[in-house]
Amino acid sequence: MTPEILRTQLAYKHWQTLRLLDAVRPLPTDVYELQRGSSHGGIKGTLEHTYGSDLVWIRRVRNVPTTRADIAIPESLATLESSWLQLLSEWQQWAATMPDEKWNTTIDYRLFNGSEWTTPLWQIVMHVVNHGTLHGGQVVAMLRQAGITPPTTDMLFFYRDLENTG
Repeated sequence: MTPEILRTQLAYKHWQTLRLLDAVRPLPTDVYELQRGSSHGGIKGTLEHTYGSDLVWIRRVRNVPTTRADIAIPESLATLESSWLQLLSEWQQWAATMPDEKWNTTIDYRLFNGSEWTTPLWQIVMHVVNHGTLHGGQVVAMLRQAGITPPTTDMLFFYRDLENTG
């Protein structure tokens, strides 16, 4: 896995998240908050879960000990959007300053259940992106269930956008 690919994957995550937030912003509150029996309840819970995970992982790669109590989920969609986009920019800045030879460096961290793990940075980045893709796909499905045409979030469309914006 090359550093360029890892940085591009984080750019894709930012792009996908922007598209999802653009799609959910105009939703009526009852549609946004409806419990749909899906992962993390519904659209709101799934987005909040993904944001929280992104926050936990950036703290871990920065070696900031984090407990579940340290993860504050913004209360409104507007605040979630602002905080999340800032967080994704932080991820991209972190990746941009990561020396190429450091991507195989392993970090030690503790899960919330107390178990300890060691994982290379490049695998963590791929996990963060994959996790966002998984839950983003669930949000797309929930938007369809609500009768809303969801945004295209497939990676191929991200690459096409990159190509067109140069």
